[in-house]
Amino acid sequence: MPWLVWVVILTAVAVAVAAAAATGGLGDGSRRRHGEAARRVANSASLLSSPMLRERLARRRMLHALLGAALVVALCAAAAMAGRPIERTVRNESLASRDIVLCLDVSTSMVTTDSKILDTFAKLLDTFEGERVALVAWNSTAQTIVPLTDDYELLQDQFNEIADVLDFLPYRGNPALERYYQTFSGTLAEEVTGSSLAGDGLASCTLAFDNPVADRSRSIILATDNQILDPFHEQIYSVSQAADLAQEESIRLFSLFGADPELADPDVSGKDVDAAREDLREITTAHDGLFYEVDDADTAGQIVRELEADQVDELDTNTQVRVTDVPEQAAAVLAVFVLGFLAVSAWRRA
Repeated sequence: MPWLVWVVILTAVAVAVAAAAATGGLGDGSRRRHGEAARRVANSASLLSSPMLRERLARRRMLHALLGAALVVALCAAAAMAGRPIERTVRNESLASRDIVLCLDVSTSMVTTDSKILDTFAKLLDTFEGERVALVAWNSTAQTIVPLTDDYELLQDQFNEIADVLDFLPYRGNPALERYYQTFSGTLAEEVTGSSLAGDGLASCTLAFDNPVADRSRSIILATDNQILDPFHEQIYSVSQAADLAQEESIRLFSLFGADPELADPDVSGKDVDAAREDLREITTAHDGLFYEVDDADTAGQIVRELEADQVDELDTNTQVRVTDVPEQAAAVLAVFVLGFLAVSAWRRA
């Protein structure tokens, strides 16, 4: 920290200048005291009882007390710096070797549910330390919103933006629909009549991993209501076939189910909410995946525990503790109080 060296140098110079000035002043006063005998002033008793004088004396004593307190704080800060305050960070390289794709259904039947799902994603994000995370949105086709990255601030910004775009009711004529279409234009293929094609969405998410090597853990968190609208059978992969593809690529599947019964259309999708839930649960568990519901308050915690469960042995043997000097706070306190003390002292002498 180069700035800390300059702070110490400037503080030392200021102290030296102030000490020299104080020594000069005290020397002059000493000569005056030694050169002249003390004198008594007649009729000065009433002066000492003056309210104005007593008030000024009280202010002077208070000022000296505050200056003394400032010196004590400065000494404590100096002692803290001398003790070399440190910060310990526990980091495990096994965590940094995990890739996670958040696979989000943004069809209109999901707009009222996606806010809960994005909130769950945000809770997951708060627990990550070095994992790479991607966000892929899909409807009739898939759109990569954020490729694999450990820039969690960027991801959080995207979560907030998407949640804002999806904060509307999808009825005909709603002006918010235009913003929705602009934001998720990449999820709407003009040549495809269907929507919420969960199989193709999941298959696309398996292609979002850019580093398919053995020492990286890969997981997909699929968030959908499983209300597939495909009247002309244009979907390339069924959900089960896409789950097969993920399993072949050694990608672990986490399904996060959420649905709004008022927006679900069983007449078109062929499944009511309960049937869609059970269908997704069966496919997920049949492929050694885990099924969760967005309305479960502990969903985020359960997913995190499962993500870490596969690497318990590695966590025990590959943990690193990083120690970093953190004198910034103590240095700032020392500089502020010392410079404040010198400034007040110079003001009073002037």
